[in-house]
Amino acid sequence: MTFPKSAPRPLAVALSPLMVAASLTGQAQVAGLEEVIVTAQKRVESSQDTPLSITALTANSLEQRGITNTGNLIGELPGVNGFNAPGSRGATSLSMRGFGGGNPANLSLDPAVGVYLDGVYIGKLAGSGMDVAELERVEVLRGPQGTLYGRNSTAGAVNFISKKPIGEFAFRVKGTIGDYDERGLKANLDLPAIGEVGEGAGRLSAAFGYQNRERDPLYDSRSGLEGYDSLDREAYRLSLMWELNDSFTADYTYDYSDLDEASQLNQVTGFNPLDAGGNVSRVAALQGLLQQAQGWAAIPGTDPRIGERWIPSLQETIADYQELSAAGEARRKSGASDFNPRAVNEVDGHALTLSWEAGELGFLGDVSFKSITAYRELETFVFGDLEDIDSSLNANGVGAYSDLVHLTLGQLYAPSSGFAYPFVDGLWNGIDSLGAFHSKQDTTSQYEQFSQEVHMVGTTDRLEYVLGLYYFEDEAEYERNAIFAAPLNGAGTQAYNTTTDAMAIFGQTTWRPAGFEERLALTVGLRYTEETKDIDYNYSEVVGPFGVTPARSVYREENFYNLSGNFTVAYNFTDDLNGFLRYATGYRSGGFNGEIFDNAFDEETIEQWEIGIKSDWWDRRLRVNGSLYTYTYEDLQTSQIKTDGGAATSQITNAGEAERWGGELEVQVAPIEDLVVGVTYSYVTGDFEKFPELCGTGESPVCVDTTDAAKRSAPGNQFSVSADYVLARTELGNVRGYVQANWQDEWNESALWTAVVNGQPVIYDHIGMDERTIVNARLSLEDVKAGPGNLTFTLWGKNLTDDDHPTFGINLGGLGPITQVYGEPRTYGLDVTYEY
Repeated sequence: MTFPKSAPRPLAVALSPLMVAASLTGQAQVAGLEEVIVTAQKRVESSQDTPLSITALTANSLEQRGITNTGNLIGELPGVNGFNAPGSRGATSLSMRGFGGGNPANLSLDPAVGVYLDGVYIGKLAGSGMDVAELERVEVLRGPQGTLYGRNSTAGAVNFISKKPIGEFAFRVKGTIGDYDERGLKANLDLPAIGEVGEGAGRLSAAFGYQNRERDPLYDSRSGLEGYDSLDREAYRLSLMWELNDSFTADYTYDYSDLDEASQLNQVTGFNPLDAGGNVSRVAALQGLLQQAQGWAAIPGTDPRIGERWIPSLQETIADYQELSAAGEARRKSGASDFNPRAVNEVDGHALTLSWEAGELGFLGDVSFKSITAYRELETFVFGDLEDIDSSLNANGVGAYSDLVHLTLGQLYAPSSGFAYPFVDGLWNGIDSLGAFHSKQDTTSQYEQFSQEVHMVGTTDRLEYVLGLYYFEDEAEYERNAIFAAPLNGAGTQAYNTTTDAMAIFGQTTWRPAGFEERLALTVGLRYTEETKDIDYNYSEVVGPFGVTPARSVYREENFYNLSGNFTVAYNFTDDLNGFLRYATGYRSGGFNGEIFDNAFDEETIEQWEIGIKSDWWDRRLRVNGSLYTYTYEDLQTSQIKTDGGAATSQITNAGEAERWGGELEVQVAPIEDLVVGVTYSYVTGDFEKFPELCGTGESPVCVDTTDAAKRSAPGNQFSVSADYVLARTELGNVRGYVQANWQDEWNESALWTAVVNGQPVIYDHIGMDERTIVNARLSLEDVKAGPGNLTFTLWGKNLTDDDHPTFGINLGGLGPITQVYGEPRTYGLDVTYEY
């Protein structure tokens, strides 16, 4: 195995025959391990010959693992983790090597892991978790990819590559049924090509893919609503490939995805204390307040609403808080809420790729050119509670009010010993008009992007190089009508528009000096980026029970500049053993916090050193790949959820500095005929070297150092083992089993949870995501002859041990509740596939 010189050639010609045989899970028929072909460095090469930490999953691997979107990658691969946004759907934040992108529902935030679909950069995390109709493979690159992938790939990059037309009639249909009334349909159709390559107008090939998935809610609603965590999503894709001749190809794709689903259940698992010292529980405070209210109600002439509405509401709130606190941290079968939780996403995109094999161009060598032009749109709507407390009011105006409403009523009644006056009336009027619930999301987003990349790939006797230009622009519109602790914080609209214009020039070259039998390869790359971002804040007035906060608006603009690069030394010790030493930098855009008025943050940068090996042994029946790395982040962007202003908002802050190190190991072995076993392990350690102080309020605010309290938001250890085995070959068909177990240790869901309580800074305990072991399995009867095609029957199960694990949590600070979202319970089903 060597790092070969790769003469450019049309990808369709190079990949079509190779990818069929390249699937990791499709190797159980042979004793040796096949190589996977990738285009991670914008040229066709084996993943084993690419001096990067890369994991490639082909179509069969994706099928066995059930991967259709970015969210399915979480916990599946070494060093890859993340979460789906609480209260949202189709919005995924991926992390690699201990660092991720933050809140994926925040449109003013850029990703740290760059996600690409057929070479097109997906600009925002929102909508990044949508299904893709038909995938050829997925390439996962760990570590900064600032040279070839540019801005916002400081942690890594993920390439989703969809299937191209094959130019002849073929189709594949898969139907799915499962528990929770799951049903799905996936269909792909290739049509016969029109014309011939190199004759007249050339050859035109077309393919169409469609996918639909539906499932009833996993959790019932005790409030009589729809329930929580359902599936209802659809995706389709049109692909056209025009081959004028052997050197020119034009590929056009249109993809569309939508979902309309009940959002996750945000379980309340506890409550923050009321005071800064952590000595006064909310339940105890409410119980004391109940005694006071009962005393006031006994006084003749006091406000009758105390006895008619407030006391029974206090009793309901206390009962709910006690029940939820006693239930603690465990996946429940049902939840409650004021509003029907809903997430609606719609994404569509166009991409045109022009490829020209120019051939020999003198000193430039064998050269090819490629142009990728793309336009994408996204619309989202998110609605519902961020906790599972039903505070809806009955006909008498009684309900489980937020504890902050109760405490405010107590403060208002205390001076008058329970007698009504205008301030009291104002709060009751607010309760009647807005309610007394804890939280309500109500957010709409619109986003569109345009990108253009042109690059040139060349090969000479001793050089391989890439030169390119890149342009990107986007525009986002965001409107948030969220209400927290109604009616105290009032009702208003947070709206902003933001745009980005970015340009880059990049180049990378690999040189193989003479005298080393072409075993030594030196690679250097640079990318220069200029970027302009602006934001137009337009916050409406906020009308509350005690007055009106005036409307606010302001326009801001900022320019960013960056030079990123990499240097790699790769050496082939033998044909089957090579190693590499890589230095790489990356850059993540600065910008503005849209959910916090007039609040900016700086860009972040990363420097990483990495040493790795890639090797095949035992006649290529054993493959061992591994790497060790260390990196330093400067001005690291950290996502936190803040409630200092009485409303929960997502905020990006520059944390200062983080130094971490870790490693990954991937092993595959084919010990006997028809069996492939895989083992992976990843490790990362380190938190923060610097983190911003937390300060209270007042004339002489107290500030505390938070560096030791801030923690990395990723597990330190991840381990996976899988086995793919053809159990029997019969005249009817082949019986095949696949099982995979993914384990990871506990991790912290956020760098830090803080609040300012009565003017004092408070650091809350981390919620903590438990360690987990997820076991998935499939048992298939394959290659059953049915007319001109083949049938496959597959029984599948996910989370077979019904592991009870949280996937994310939110500490709502001064608002009170601590919530967690839990992973899916055990599910099972049947797939039936027909291929021709």
